[in-house]
Amino acid sequence: MRNFKQILGLLALGAAIAAGCSSETSTGSGGGGGDTDASATSDGSTTGRDGATSDPLTCVVFGNLCSSNGQCCSQVCDLDSSTCASSLDAPGASGSSCAAATDCANMRCTADGVCADGDTCTSDGDSCAADSDCCGASCVGGSCQALNDSCSTAGNECGGDSECCSGFCDGGRCELAPSFCIQTGDICGRGADCCSGTCVIGDGANAGTCDMPPSGATNCADGVEGTVCGDCGDCCSRLCAPYGKTGRDICQPASGCHVEGELCREDTDCCGGPDTGLPGEGRVTCQKDDGAVIGICRSPTGGNGPACNPQGNVCHYTEDDYTCDNSSSQNNCCAGDGSFKACELDTLGVPRCNGLGDVCREAGETCASATDCCNDVPCIRNEEGALVCMEIPDGGYACVESGGSCTINGDCCPGTTCIRATGSSDGTCGVLEPPPYDAYEPPVVCAEFGQICELDSDCCNEIPCSNGLCRFPDVN
Repeated sequence: MRNFKQILGLLALGAAIAAGCSSETSTGSGGGGGDTDASATSDGSTTGRDGATSDPLTCVVFGNLCSSNGQCCSQVCDLDSSTCASSLDAPGASGSSCAAATDCANMRCTADGVCADGDTCTSDGDSCAADSDCCGASCVGGSCQALNDSCSTAGNECGGDSECCSGFCDGGRCELAPSFCIQTGDICGRGADCCSGTCVIGDGANAGTCDMPPSGATNCADGVEGTVCGDCGDCCSRLCAPYGKTGRDICQPASGCHVEGELCREDTDCCGGPDTGLPGEGRVTCQKDDGAVIGICRSPTGGNGPACNPQGNVCHYTEDDYTCDNSSSQNNCCAGDGSFKACELDTLGVPRCNGLGDVCREAGETCASATDCCNDVPCIRNEEGALVCMEIPDGGYACVESGGSCTINGDCCPGTTCIRATGSSDGTCGVLEPPPYDAYEPPVVCAEFGQICELDSDCCNEIPCSNGLCRFPDVN
């Protein structure tokens, strides 16, 4: 099995190869959209359901044609323009193409689809000459209009975190991205950018705001993954820990199946979904409104017996190794003894039901999370769509290589992230950063939250390396 340093060396080589491609290269015919999922083919390339294919060592650069998220270096293929949009972590400079204000570092996207020259957007209520001058992307009667009346959206001047929809006031301005997704109430141009998966844009408007997550029968109140949090009780995953890039506490994703209250697209996205062969199978469904694409994993139902808590779902935990004092979840794991003793922390610190006891699952067997698997290998989708314990090939990595299946970033080898549609537990490990095409310098490859490491210095953004994974073992 290759070690961490060998992985970094091969990834750097792959990035060097990718740098040789032309910035004018385009992929696909523009027939798809931002929510087109990707799957791995036998040769390791990334293929959209519309048939478009891209080499896993290359990616389509900002502004060029795409038909699926997995083709883009930014990991976002804009639905309206069928071009690769900016990511929240790397917004465009003045002169870059844009589809929404959030694509631009200064939060100003002109009617011509170009990030405007000049300073950061004008705050609500101040004078303006064009919509693109304003942080709310709306200039009416020479005055910038606010997108909502409850908090200040990104780009607006602020005096403290509490004034901002993002909960992040930095340098006197509300920042857009304290997390990997946009917070409820903040400015958005597409639902894929929102933690809730929904961006509400009024008729004729240039921008909207991220809506609340779907509601339903669940014990989690809106704390979906990526949401800024104050403590573990705010989160569906019951893990509130710093986001590496900003240091702000966010609700961390759980690996494998989605826990109660998290977003979903299908019943199989949820812990306790059908046909898993695991304790509590079939007790949870993805609850969606009529016609909705995204819903939430609802609370477990009775099935053929008591409404016990299925394998992998969050549960009640109070031991000293937990980053929080208490996880306010059910205390009745299926196949357990009805107490918190069947509740264990997974590899990233999420308290989850384990009705399997000390028996681990072998490669190819079904699982709910990496914790179910022998040697803590990733729990990922197979070709039939079932979550199974990953098989490590001879000489392979203890992580998923580019083009392989994943559920969270932590499944992927350093230098790649898990590209997946909002709500889905089925993603593909893809290129993290676009190679610089003008004057290539090998990128610094580091491990994201949950990815493998050997030293603290291996991890991005000063995340500590704890027992071989980049994670925060003692947060609160």
